[in-house]
Amino acid sequence: MIKYDFENSIGYVVNATAKAFQRSLDVELRKNVGVTLGQWRVVWALMLQPGLTQKDLAEKVGIEGATLVPIIDKMEKENLLKRKPDSNDRRANRIYLTPKADSLWESMIECAIRIRKSSTKNISDADMQLTLETLRKISKNLVVFSESDKALIPAKKINRTE
Repeated sequence: MIKYDFENSIGYVVNATAKAFQRSLDVELRKNVGVTLGQWRVVWALMLQPGLTQKDLAEKVGIEGATLVPIIDKMEKENLLKRKPDSNDRRANRIYLTPKADSLWESMIECAIRIRKSSTKNISDADMQLTLETLRKISKNLVVFSESDKALIPAKKINRTE
């Protein structure tokens, strides 16, 4: 039987770290701004690109459209965003931030900065730079791999009765 040390694999550590970042930022945003991590992602995407359709917004924040709808509904009730009909496609809505959401943006960024400072405590700038460079290389390698023919080769079937 092949043994694999998941807890010391780069994928496991990166995933666990990402989850810890998400939990920490969610707590910080709820406590200090009154928004969730999901709402912050929507605000972030709309700050970068105002007027996205719901479909494009879901893709940008990396969640399913059906998961995004209740987030948008809640944010609209809280006057953080507005849906406006698309002038070219009556079936689609464009999403825009309100001045209230704009006014919260700096507080949201301050939360993110606090989490980043806390997470990088006792880590040198040189170590952080090397970590970022390494992770970017790993990400690029994985993109190349997933787009290659190797990724399309079916895995060997596992006999579950053994």
